[in-house]
Amino acid sequence: MNMSQMRDHWVNESTRQQHTVRVLLVDESMLTLQGLKTMLAKRSHVEVVGIATTSGEVLTAIQTHRPDVVILEVHVGRTSGIDLCKMIRETHPRIGILFFTSHDDKDMLRAAILAGAQGYLLKTAAADAVARSIEIVATGRAIMDQQLTQQVIAWVRDRGRVAQERVEDNGSKEDLRLLSYIACGKTNKEIAQELNVAPTVVATRLRKIYKHLRISRRSEAARYYVRIEEGLDP
Repeated sequence: MNMSQMRDHWVNESTRQQHTVRVLLVDESMLTLQGLKTMLAKRSHVEVVGIATTSGEVLTAIQTHRPDVVILEVHVGRTSGIDLCKMIRETHPRIGILFFTSHDDKDMLRAAILAGAQGYLLKTAAADAVARSIEIVATGRAIMDQQLTQQVIAWVRDRGRVAQERVEDNGSKEDLRLLSYIACGKTNKEIAQELNVAPTVVATRLRKIYKHLRISRRSEAARYYVRIEEGLDP
């Protein structure tokens, strides 16, 4: 095998190993759906396998197309996208949920997190940001629109006192601090910079917390923290 053949061999192997993310688009606006479909058609690692405009179509499309990620609006006709998110998470827990919406208030974001969503993106986001968010959600990680970061950080800080009152029942002060960063959408590297420790230290600590809480995803950790600081059962 010459050098050219070897190069082609490794390129083909790499291409086969890359996973194409199967996406179902859900929105009551056909114009929005077609726009998203056209935009994502240019992304080699994202495949739009179906679209839906009603809750009934969503459930049928999931059974038919088996998507990796569902992109949801917070309102789908007369149906709440939040309720749809809960339903999908209960029946198909391995499917990632990314909200793509014009609603930029923290209460809707909080409801989405509690419902089990892994991502929340505003419709003002650039095409690259949408494609990247899909890939992030498909791997079980969490993503949040940067425009909402300050709102969420303020919300976490304002509500922090409630969480601290429940520390003895639900975990150590240090554990909850780490979970608060997760709820803000920070990566392990960003958390490490905040705490002035190595990312491996953060990763090890989070693995212990996840094992203790019997969870495996960052979205579940964020939801756990939100429920604690709201005074709800985790």
